[in-house]
Amino acid sequence: MIWAVLIGNTRTVSALMRDDTILKREIVPTAALKLAGVAGLWAKKLRRLSQVKGIVVASVVPPVDKAVGKSLQQSFGLKPHFVTHNSPIGVRVNVKKPAQVGADRLANAVAAKELYGSPVIVVDYGTGTTFDVVNKAGDYFGGAILPGLGISTRALHEFTAKIPLVKFEKVKFAIGRTTEEAVRAGVYHGAIGTTKELLLSIRKELKAKAPAIATGGFCKVFEKTGLFRRVEPDLTLKGIAAIWRKLNA
Repeated sequence: MIWAVLIGNTRTVSALMRDDTILKREIVPTAALKLAGVAGLWAKKLRRLSQVKGIVVASVVPPVDKAVGKSLQQSFGLKPHFVTHNSPIGVRVNVKKPAQVGADRLANAVAAKELYGSPVIVVDYGTGTTFDVVNKAGDYFGGAILPGLGISTRALHEFTAKIPLVKFEKVKFAIGRTTEEAVRAGVYHGAIGTTKELLLSIRKELKAKAPAIATGGFCKVFEKTGLFRRVEPDLTLKGIAAIWRKLNA
């Protein structure tokens, strides 16, 4: 068993995993882990839940990495592996600036390639919405980044005088009869339109009918849109587990 740790901009998900199976899951606000004392208590809790043979961390929040790494090593007596473009992930990072690629995006590419082959496209609906592309050769080939769905609704509230903060959710209507309904209609259908257009453009550039896989906190909203071959909420965690296996092959 291993701990697969995904440090996102909003929350940190720790999954106790045996192969691709999640046995336990712990979620904490990422901001809290910036404090060494909180990070230490968090790591001790993971240690109490289970002893493991390895810890792999995919982090997109560098300010918490030092406290997290130190706390995990002290609690488990194991040095956690932080995923980077230099990790032996079995996918060549074929972009102009490999060091800029987020560890979560690399994990998505690894899992998608392992589960669905290549080419393949991953759409991750998290704090930001990311499109990640594995090309015909099996390389991580780049993608696209845009504001996430939660950011979109929050920005409308924060940068306007009269629009309230609206929780994002799936809606059937396109014509909102209240301001709240109008925001929900615009953000939801706008996300579908953006996803369709980007998938179309990516496939044209790839010159391939690459399947699309959805993941991330909002991914289930898009289950019946016909845009995706599969909706995999835990794709990133599966990618982290796959990276562990490649590290220890």
